[in-house]
Amino acid sequence: MVSLENYFVKTQTYWDFRDRVFKVLAARQARLKAGKHELKGAALIGPAGAGKSRIVKEIIQEYHALTEVCGRQEFGAQIVSVIVPGRASVKDTLKEILRALGYPVKSNRDEDYLTQRVMFFMKKMGVAALHLDEVQDSGRYKTSDSVEVFSKRFRNLMQDREWPVCLIMTATPEGKMLINHDPTLTRRLRPVEMKPMSFKNDSIVLRKALAELFKTAGILDTGLLAQDEFIKILIHASVGRFGVAMEMAIEAIGECLDEQSREIDMGFFADAYSERMDCDEELNPFVVENWSAIDTGTALQRYEEERRKRRRPKSS
Repeated sequence: MVSLENYFVKTQTYWDFRDRVFKVLAARQARLKAGKHELKGAALIGPAGAGKSRIVKEIIQEYHALTEVCGRQEFGAQIVSVIVPGRASVKDTLKEILRALGYPVKSNRDEDYLTQRVMFFMKKMGVAALHLDEVQDSGRYKTSDSVEVFSKRFRNLMQDREWPVCLIMTATPEGKMLINHDPTLTRRLRPVEMKPMSFKNDSIVLRKALAELFKTAGILDTGLLAQDEFIKILIHASVGRFGVAMEMAIEAIGECLDEQSREIDMGFFADAYSERMDCDEELNPFVVENWSAIDTGTALQRYEEERRKRRRPKSS
C-alpha cells in the first residue's frame, strides 16, 4: 500500500507545468549572467485533490536530478518547497521558509528583518526557486490591503538585487484572488489552471494508471477497466480530480486486500467511497443506478473541509 501511494502518473498538466518551470529556471541563469535581476515564475491552480502538490514535487525532484548530472550551477540550483500555514500572515510564511531552510527564528522579528534573513540564506544555500504551496490559505483576513501586502512581498523576491529567485505557487481556485490582485505578479507567473477530467479526454490515461496500480498490488482485473460505465462513475465520484481518483483506487485496493481477495470489482470501490465519505448507499455512486444525479462535489467538499480542520496554524 505504501508503494502504491508513491505511484505517479505524468499527465499532460505535468508536462505543461514542467516545461514552464524548467524554462523560467533556465531563463534565470541566463538573465543573472547578463546582469538582469527581474525574473519570472510559475503558478498552478486547481481544486483540492487534483494533484498540484505532487506534480510540483515530481518536477522539483527531476530538476534536482538533472542539475546534479549537469554539475554546479553558477547561480544555484536548489528549489525549496514550503506549505503556507493556515491563515498565515507574511511573517508566519517567512518564518516557515526559514524553518525549511534550516534556520528557524524564535524571537519576534519584523517582516523586513525576516525577508533579509530569507534572502541571505537562500543565497548562501544556492536556492534558485521558492515553491509556496497552499497559497489560498495565506492571510488571517482576506482584505484588499492584506492580499496586496502578501503578493508584493513575495513578488519582490523575484527582483531582489542581491539574489532574485523564481517563485512557484500552487493554490486552489480561491488563491487566484491573491495572484490576480497584482497585475505584475499575474504577468510574471502566468498561471496554469487544471481542468477537470472528462471521459472523452482522460479515460485512456485513467485506465492505464489503474491497470498499473492493480499490477503493482498483485490484483487481478476481471474486466472492470473495460467497462466505460465504471470509468465514468469513478470520474464523477472524484469530481474530475485525477489525484482523488487515484486515492480512491488505492483505497479500493486496500479494501480488496483486507478481504484477502485478489480480484477487484465495483463493490470494493463502493466500500472505499463509503468509508471515505461516510455516506449511505443511496448517496454512493458505485452503488446506485442513477449515479450521475448524486452531488459528489458537495460530499468531496465536506471531506476536504474536515481535512483542513486538522491543519493547525503555526503561531506568529
